[in-house]
Amino acid sequence: MLLSIFFTTLIKHKMENEKEKFAEYLKDSIEKNLFVKLTFGKYKGGDKEFQNVYVNRIETKDGEKLSFKFRYKTKDIVKNYEFKTGINLANEILGKDFFSVTLFTTEKDYTLDYSKKRIPLLHIKKATFNSSRNSEHNKVKSRFVNADSKYLYKLGITDSDGKVKSDKYDKFRQVDKFIETLDSLYRSSGLQNKDEIKIIDMGSGKSYLTFAMYDYFKNTLNKNVFITGIEQKEELSALSNIVTHECEFKNLKFINGSIENFCDENADIAVALHACDTATDDAVFKSIKSDAEIIILAPCCQKYVRKKMQSPENLKGIYKHGILFERLAVSVTDGLRALVMEYFGYETKVFEFISSEHTGKNTMITGVKKKDKDENKLMEINEIKKEFGIEDFYLDKILLN
Repeated sequence: MLLSIFFTTLIKHKMENEKEKFAEYLKDSIEKNLFVKLTFGKYKGGDKEFQNVYVNRIETKDGEKLSFKFRYKTKDIVKNYEFKTGINLANEILGKDFFSVTLFTTEKDYTLDYSKKRIPLLHIKKATFNSSRNSEHNKVKSRFVNADSKYLYKLGITDSDGKVKSDKYDKFRQVDKFIETLDSLYRSSGLQNKDEIKIIDMGSGKSYLTFAMYDYFKNTLNKNVFITGIEQKEELSALSNIVTHECEFKNLKFINGSIENFCDENADIAVALHACDTATDDAVFKSIKSDAEIIILAPCCQKYVRKKMQSPENLKGIYKHGILFERLAVSVTDGLRALVMEYFGYETKVFEFISSEHTGKNTMITGVKKKDKDENKLMEINEIKKEFGIEDFYLDKILLN
C-alpha cells in the first residue's frame, strides 16, 4: 500500500515538474524575445469540429500580444491576450484539452508530450527557427501573415500542418511583405480611428493578397472590414468565392468583371496590383473617384505612353536603343501617375517591391491622402508632357479633362 502511494506521488510529482519546466521555458522565451510560436496537438476535448491551436507573438496598437488562433474544421477564431493571460491560458488547456505542445524558440524547440497514461515527457531539440532574430534587439523577426492561416492552405501556399510549401515560399514572402507595406501606410493615414474599413481590390487574380488583407484587418487589428475583389477571369473569382465561404470570411466577396466597368463605390483603401497597361490608370481613376484614403498600385506592361512619346532631342543618342527607350517610357508613365495622385492631394512613394511570379521586378506606387489639390502639380505634368512630346497619357484624358 505504502509502495503504491509512493509511486503515485512520484508520478504526480514528475507530471507537475515536467509541466512546470515547460511553463518556465515558455515564460522565459517571451521575456528574452526568443519566442517564435507555440503549437498544440492531440486534442481530446468534446468539440468534434475543433482541431488545434496555434499561438504567435504579434504587434498591435496596444502593444505586443500573444495571438491564439483556434482552428475549427470550417473556421478560425483569433483572440489576442496580454503575455501573462496568454501564458496562463496555455498552461490551463495543456493536459486538459490538449496532450501535446511544441514551443519554438530561436535557441531550442521544446515539446511536452503526454503518454497514453497521461504522463508528460519533455523533449528538447535543436531550434527549427535559429536564424530569425534581429541582432540589434535580440528579437524574433515578426511576420505580418501567419503561415497557419486556413486561407493559405486553401490557396495552396501551405500544407495541412500550416507549413509553407518549398515552391511557394517566395509567394508567401511577397504576401507577408505586402501586408507589412499596407500596415505602414494604414498607420500613417487617418484610418486608424475608424472601426469599419472598406477595401476594393481591382484585378484580384488568385486573391492571395485579398485574403491576407481581410485576415489582417479582421483578425489581427480587430476591425470590421469589407472587401470587394474585382477579377476579369470568371474561374478565378468563382474559386475565390468558394474559399471565402470555406474560411467563413463573411464580408469578403469577389465580382467577375473589368476595372473599367466596375461601378463606383466609396472605399477607404484601393488596391490594383499588376493591372495591365491602362487598366492601372482605370484603377487610379476609380480610386480617386471613390475617395480612397490609401491607394496601392503595382503597374505592369506600360505600353500606352511609349507609343506616344519621343525622347528629348539632346538625349536621342542614348534612347535610340529600344530597350533603354522602353525603360524610359515606363519611368515616365509611372512618374506621371504619381504626379496625378499628388495633384489630388496624395503623398506618394515609388519604390521597388518584392519580385513575384508576374515579373522579375515590381514597381510599387503608393499614395496616402494628406491634403487638398496641389495645382502646382498640374503645371509639372504639362511641362513633362511637352518635354516628351506626349499628347496624352490616358490617365489625364479620363481624369483631368
